[in-house]
Amino acid sequence: MNDPTDASLSRGLDRYFAPFESTLRLVSDLTRRREHAMEVLILLCARIDALASDAVMEGTPSRQAFECFLCGYGHRKDLFESVSIGDLYWELGYHRWQLQGTITQAGRLHRFSGVDDPVIHLFEDAGLPLTLPDCARLLDSLMRILEHRFHVRPRQRHSKDRYAHPKRLEEEIISAIRTTRLRSIANNLSRALEPLIDSKRVTTLLYRRFRCEAIHGAAVRLDEDQFFSQKDVFWEPLYSEYYGAFELIAFPARFLSTCLKTCVDSYRSHLLKKRKIPPAIHFHAFDDIFSNLQLLDQTLLPEGGKVRLKIGR
Repeated sequence: MNDPTDASLSRGLDRYFAPFESTLRLVSDLTRRREHAMEVLILLCARIDALASDAVMEGTPSRQAFECFLCGYGHRKDLFESVSIGDLYWELGYHRWQLQGTITQAGRLHRFSGVDDPVIHLFEDAGLPLTLPDCARLLDSLMRILEHRFHVRPRQRHSKDRYAHPKRLEEEIISAIRTTRLRSIANNLSRALEPLIDSKRVTTLLYRRFRCEAIHGAAVRLDEDQFFSQKDVFWEPLYSEYYGAFELIAFPARFLSTCLKTCVDSYRSHLLKKRKIPPAIHFHAFDDIFSNLQLLDQTLLPEGGKVRLKIGR
């Protein structure tokens, strides 16, 4: 005889995951008809984000939940944990073009916005004098290294990798820097490059440039033909009159749909095997929140704390 607890868990999870399955059917139809690209992007990003948020303890930062969930249940960990080299190359090129405004005089850095923080960290921790020529030399050297060792621009050899694990990327850069006039700062680059490399990880780009901008912004720039026709991540060739040709990672509808479907299936299997479900999922899975408490994952309950009462006269 089947365990009644297992049967309750299965029914509860069916109820919880039903809206995700509904979204997948709607997105599949819109993708087939090649309609409403922005709405498709919003739906898929929001559903992945909702699933990730429900899987963690209350108060977990949204970006952390999103990235960890995709790496854990998306079955593309090698890709998700890697760095998009084309996006890193573009970031260096953009700040190279902006450099005269960043360093208006030796020893002083101007911060235009939070977008500049990783590169400012690079300048401060690299160990070079904060002068326009020295910082320009550093950015130029990094761009040449990336262009030589990876695929970062249109019409390069397709045999070159477009993404790499952060550790491998760091090692490639540092080993190449040791052969240049900047060899004296090689030992500083691991720390100096860390925020910049972290900002270009695939899950971070998906979260910031697509999830956040689709949900909180008016629009995300999309090539709708590619968005609906491509099946896997791709790098879109672009050009700027200020800093040349480059390629940025893009996430098409079918790839994101597959991510969501894979996450739903693998996470559901995980919960069935574990026989414990997070509080947010438990709340939606059962009509009576006090039923099936044996299935509640109490390790994810918030710890709580003292409450200060202010009693007025």
